[in-house]
Amino acid sequence: MCLGSQPQAPEIRYSGPSDDDIRRNEQALSNYQQQMSDQQSAFQTQLQAQIDAANAETAALEKRYADDLTSARSAGDQSIADAKAAGAAQTASAGQSAAAQQASALTVTTQQSEPESPQTTKSTAKKTKKPKSLKISTAGIANALGSGVNLGI
Repeated sequence: MCLGSQPQAPEIRYSGPSDDDIRRNEQALSNYQQQMSDQQSAFQTQLQAQIDAANAETAALEKRYADDLTSARSAGDQSIADAKAAGAAQTASAGQSAAAQQASALTVTTQQSEPESPQTTKSTAKKTKKPKSLKISTAGIANALGSGVNLGI
């Protein structure tokens, strides 16, 4: 059934957040940005303090290692000098003892004496060999068929 009225387009109205809502959101965003910058500033301050402490500790370690290296080198140089001095002293001592040995080596004494029990040797005797037990004689066998070497010719 037709009531005679034409369909009409709906009325569209935009109803967004109110001005108070927009101001509250902007204030919350501003507060958030301020908190983030404060946190970032605190973090940077703390991080820089840690970096400075690490650099100071590294410098202290480098100085300690340099001091240890210097003391080790001086101790090593002293040990080398001591070893050279000890080696020179041993060389001089060895030279003196070698000279004393040479002097005593040049002194010769001779003495003639008879041997206490002289050794005598016997003349050699030939070794006796056992007689051979196998004797092959060809004188008693006459050459006949089959008695010689069978060459198969």
